[in-house]
Amino acid sequence: MSVAPQVSIVTPSFNQGEFIERAAESVLSQDYQAVEYLILDGGSTDGTLDVLRRLGGRVRWVSEPDRGQAHAINKGWQQAKGEVLAWLNADDLYLPGALSRVAAFFQTNPAVDIVYGDCDYIDLDDRVVQPYPTRPYDYIELVREAIDFIPQPAAFVRRRVLETTGLLDETLHYVLDYDYWLRAGLRHTVAYLPARLAAFRLHPASKTVGSEARFGRELVETYRRLFARADLPPQVRTVERQALANAHYMAAVRCFWGGDLALAREYGRQAWGTVTGYRARKLAALLGLTVLGRGGLAAARVVRARRATHFSGRTG
Repeated sequence: MSVAPQVSIVTPSFNQGEFIERAAESVLSQDYQAVEYLILDGGSTDGTLDVLRRLGGRVRWVSEPDRGQAHAINKGWQQAKGEVLAWLNADDLYLPGALSRVAAFFQTNPAVDIVYGDCDYIDLDDRVVQPYPTRPYDYIELVREAIDFIPQPAAFVRRRVLETTGLLDETLHYVLDYDYWLRAGLRHTVAYLPARLAAFRLHPASKTVGSEARFGRELVETYRRLFARADLPPQVRTVERQALANAHYMAAVRCFWGGDLALAREYGRQAWGTVTGYRARKLAALLGLTVLGRGGLAAARVVRARRATHFSGRTG
């Protein structure tokens, strides 16, 4: 890529009027000029449209019913003209200089198809809570550990990835990004850029915070579909048993905290005997708590809240 690539950013939006102006300004204030910005709103009924009107001609936007986040992003990517594509949710932010760093990386690394950087978790007031647990890229580890160490707001893809991987899976609502990294990683070169690029907002209404049980169910289904593929390389197939166990373990934890104790037990039993170390000990405790029913969940939530308070107090 001999010239600076155009970067197309899509923001899917629905009733995020409290945050969307901050998200938009984090794109519009970047020091990189070759940026195309599209906001695909799903027909918000809060103050979102007032914000979009204020932004005027600085962005391309539309507000109309859609079929969810993945559908909105896919529509935006199909309309976009850039060589580099990404999406920024309406409650997240890019950090200053993020897009120029990404564009420079793609220019000097023409074989790389996907790049991701570091990301911070932030609160309602944009204060950093803690860093996202990002790691250097290793596809086998991404599959085996069932941990998405690629922070979605800090990830960018070349348009050619869509030619082989396709678009986001519109049946998914909670692991759509992880599913995409698992599919794209089979055919494309992915790289880690050790630079802080974005901020991921945690708040009670966010999907990450509010829908843990549904996240768990989608994670298991994503892994089942991955290992049902006939084109998996042998090195991926060798980690199938451990990967499925870890996916069931992660789903069990999510379902437990989401209050679906029956599904937490089912997933936990499927992971039992294969997960090891810390996960095995945590799974044993979790299965014991599910036997206690709602009382066990209530007690665990009290302990979790105390730990969160202690952590917040230490970090300020």
